[in-house]
Amino acid sequence: MTVNLTKLALNKIKQAKCTKKLVVFTVASTAKQESEPFLSPLREYDQFCVLGCVIFNQTSLVELLVAIDGLVDVVLVDAEKKIPIHLGADTGLDIADSRTIGSFETGNFSKLCFTQIKKSLVFEYKPNDLTVNAAWMFLSQKLHSFTGKKISLLGLGNIGSKLALKLVECGADVHVYSRDYFKSHLIIQALNLIKPIGTIATITCHREPLPASFASDVLIGATNGHPIITDEIITSVNKNCLIVDLGKNNLTKSAVAYARECGLEICRTDVTSSLQSFVTETLSLNNTLVNNYGERIVSGRVVVGGGYFGQLGSIVVDSINSPTRVFGIADGKGSLKQKLANSERDDLAVVEKYFKFKDE
Repeated sequence: MTVNLTKLALNKIKQAKCTKKLVVFTVASTAKQESEPFLSPLREYDQFCVLGCVIFNQTSLVELLVAIDGLVDVVLVDAEKKIPIHLGADTGLDIADSRTIGSFETGNFSKLCFTQIKKSLVFEYKPNDLTVNAAWMFLSQKLHSFTGKKISLLGLGNIGSKLALKLVECGADVHVYSRDYFKSHLIIQALNLIKPIGTIATITCHREPLPASFASDVLIGATNGHPIITDEIITSVNKNCLIVDLGKNNLTKSAVAYARECGLEICRTDVTSSLQSFVTETLSLNNTLVNNYGERIVSGRVVVGGGYFGQLGSIVVDSINSPTRVFGIADGKGSLKQKLANSERDDLAVVEKYFKFKDE
């Protein structure tokens, strides 16, 4: 199956390269171990296109990485450690034990990518966080305001707990259910402590899904492939309730049919916009670190740029290599001095003259 996956990936990459755009390949996994790896769909944006795979075996990943290195411009690798290591003896990687935290941390796809990829750029990303952000953005635009809304969240794993915090911070009354009540209760206690002190809304933990869902304005299924939303739960929500399948198979087949019969809207989380924003931000930051960030000496003056923390008296510019703007003199505390001595004004003039001369 690895050979088939690699062959399919290479065909998809060939298709992506026909767009003449930057090609980004994502490598992700899930805590739910599925039987076979699979490719994610090809998404095309203005400046780049994104494709990738969801994979569950490190040995297979190594073979895939060797095949795609240099064919794609960027590899985004899932930074979260979700699965144990299962490396074959033929990989040439020195791992003392298949479940060790030795040369590689357990489930660390990032280490494999940074080790194996030699030609393409490699960056980490967190697909779960993209899902959380996509869900929040979608609900924000659909609801316009979270204040006073009851949002029921069935499932409180990595994604559900992060989304619960974002929602309660915005004023939603969040009601959650998870099969492990004791663990959920601890998580909710922590989230209610983390939320801003001025936030009146709270997160409430329930022992059963039905009371958690009762009279909800938004019903979110966030389990890991477990069909938690049933007909009975559908009958308990508000008549205009929005139903969100945050993962896969959160609704039973009969619940889907009944929801449609009741005229309730069902949607799935689409990460297309979040993925576009993340890739754009990643490439922009990489450009900043490569071309704008750091410290240099210009005509005897210390110049910093790109967000580099300047010492007292450093001259702050937008880019140390190709500056277009001088911001001022660093105060050594992370900001700019408001009052300048004559000598400091002279320093600014010297640097400005130097860069203007360089431009000419």
